Amino acid sequence: MKKYIGLSLLVLAMAGCSPLQKALKSEDTDYKMEVANQYYEQEKYRKAIRLYEQIETTYRARPDAEDMYYNFAEATYQVKDYILAGPRFRLFASTYPRSERREEALLKEIKCGVELSPVYSLDQMITYETIDKLQKFIDEYPGSDFVFEANAIMSEMNRKIEKKAFENAKQLNTIGGWTRNYGAAIIALDNFIYDYPGTIYKEDALYYKFDSAYKLAMNSVYSKMEERLKNAKGMYETLIRFKEDTKYKEKADGMLADINKELEKIQNN
Repeated sequence: MKKYIGLSLLVLAMAGCSPLQKALKSEDTDYKMEVANQYYEQEKYRKAIRLYEQIETTYRARPDAEDMYYNFAEATYQVKDYILAGPRFRLFASTYPRSERREEALLKEIKCGVELSPVYSLDQMITYETIDKLQKFIDEYPGSDFVFEANAIMSEMNRKIEKKAFENAKQLNTIGGWTRNYGAAIIALDNFIYDYPGTIYKEDALYYKFDSAYKLAMNSVYSKMEERLKNAKGMYETLIRFKEDTKYKEKADGMLADINKELEKIQNN
């Protein structure tokens, strides 16, 4: 088939007229679609897209245009124009709700969201939208061949949200020296641990929570120091219970020694 497609385009080229230019100038929409589909089969996606753009409204919702609409979305995806590809897959899914390729189109729309999802440090609106679409897909097609892939993408997106939540909480510890508000860091890290009980960052969160409590205690007024030192000591013990050979053990042990020294001073007064 591809041999004949290539031959027909070659004949047009030898006649001194670019097949693309001839199709673009033609008023025959069926001819435009035929040439566009030929370019699509040849993986000349940008040329196919130019023609699909001219005829998409003419063929909208027509049963015989199902292939054309899917090809249009897929071609856009293949040239990595994810901003446009996502809506085109969504349009296909809504226009052809009974199509055998509807599931695949919805997953491709989701994949566009994955590609557009920014690094964790930036706003994650697209990531949240992608997670929402994934959940709807899994709920609608629980037995789909694509569910395993959808769940893998869900895990990837959730890890990014989790990473952002951890870094935001940790940031309060980092800036605590300027804000003098290590209490806010303790609360944020505690909330993070509560919200993500199985997080891969739990060891880190427990350490920075202890570190925040340590710095809060060591910089406290005398009347509050003993209580805060004891609280910090409890957080050290929580860290060690969670992971006895924690990567932070040397630092944490040094901080614990400081805490014990200060507690001894207070108790001897």
